[in-house]
Amino acid sequence: MGVLWGIAAAVCLAMYFFITAKENDTLPPIVLASGGLMVGAAVMWLAGATGLLPMAFSTADTKLGGWVAPWWVSLAGLVVLATVLAYVSGIMAARALGSKVASFVSLTEVLFAVVWAWLLLGELPGAIQLLGGVLIVGGVILVRLDELRAPAAETEAGPGGEAEPKAPSPLEHANDVEPVP
Repeated sequence: MGVLWGIAAAVCLAMYFFITAKENDTLPPIVLASGGLMVGAAVMWLAGATGLLPMAFSTADTKLGGWVAPWWVSLAGLVVLATVLAYVSGIMAARALGSKVASFVSLTEVLFAVVWAWLLLGELPGAIQLLGGVLIVGGVILVRLDELRAPAAETEAGPGGEAEPKAPSPLEHANDVEPVP
């Protein structure tokens, strides 16, 4: 069952990067993020209402280290910082980078999670985690190099030896956006 959830997450993430990488003057990032979050909230509510996913809510104060805050301060921090700011900046970054580079750069989230677990919790990464981190960084570098190399490959030598623009294939510009009339 876990593998199916992993595959579903991968499909959703791929759709997220394809949708967010397209510039669309009629759909600002905040609208795209809020629409996706509303769908996610509806699915979570349905899973909780049917008992498929047990849920609980508390209005107890939040204790983090020596700091105590009311529950609503923690909730506001989660909503504003961890959700709204993260999603809107992620969508803007995906539009600037393109879906291919953005999807690989997003893999660095795993690296930062390992680093923070190491620094904050003292959980040292094992050899396999370090190898995975090296592979992720290597993949990001290779994808970025491929993106930088692509403009040079867009010309072909013509009959007289001079460079002529190569006719693009439909897949080369899958993320290009047509102007809105």
